[in-house]
Amino acid sequence: MSQNTLTQYDLEELARPLIGLLDDFQGQFIGWMKIHQLMLDGKPVSPDRIATHLRLTQDEVTALLKGAELDQEGDVVGIGLSIVPTPHSYRIRGRQLYTWCAGDATFFPILHKSTAVIESPDPISGEKIRLTSTPEGVRDLDPVTAVVSWVPGREGYENVRTWLCNYTNFFTSAETASQYVAKHPGMLIVPVDQVFRIGQLIWEREPYKSLISGL
Repeated sequence: MSQNTLTQYDLEELARPLIGLLDDFQGQFIGWMKIHQLMLDGKPVSPDRIATHLRLTQDEVTALLKGAELDQEGDVVGIGLSIVPTPHSYRIRGRQLYTWCAGDATFFPILHKSTAVIESPDPISGEKIRLTSTPEGVRDLDPVTAVVSWVPGREGYENVRTWLCNYTNFFTSAETASQYVAKHPGMLIVPVDQVFRIGQLIWEREPYKSLISGL
């Protein structure tokens, strides 16, 4: 399969399950977006700091952090954006961070209103994919044939890393992606620039658009 013969998907259709997930659990995802602003400092974020910043009770913070990655002290170190190393390097605002998946890396710059330099290995070939993602789009993609494996369905937000993030990876080409997808039936292969467009469809809606502009 070559880049030119990739299936052309309806991106609004691909975005719809994640849009539904965000809208069904809007309070949780808005909280996560606000926690990201604290994590961009590159340090673990304590529940006490979250409670103060978001004006929540400790019980509300505990509920909000379902699905987050915590360190031994109970501080947040991963919630889509990660301080703990993952395969997806995400360098932003002069700090070395990571993301849980290729999709996050590609379109989180919309949320973070900053340019990020991304590097991630192809799980099949081991070759590195590099790109720069901005709030407006992707540039400097290397190799230009790079694609992303995409999970078209949805489950709950609490285990989003298990059913979605762990399977959403960068690949140097449709050829290596096809080998991966063959082992995971139901997954799709989507060009990187179209993944960014899915991110725009997800985040450039209300109330998220206004929230992002005010962060």
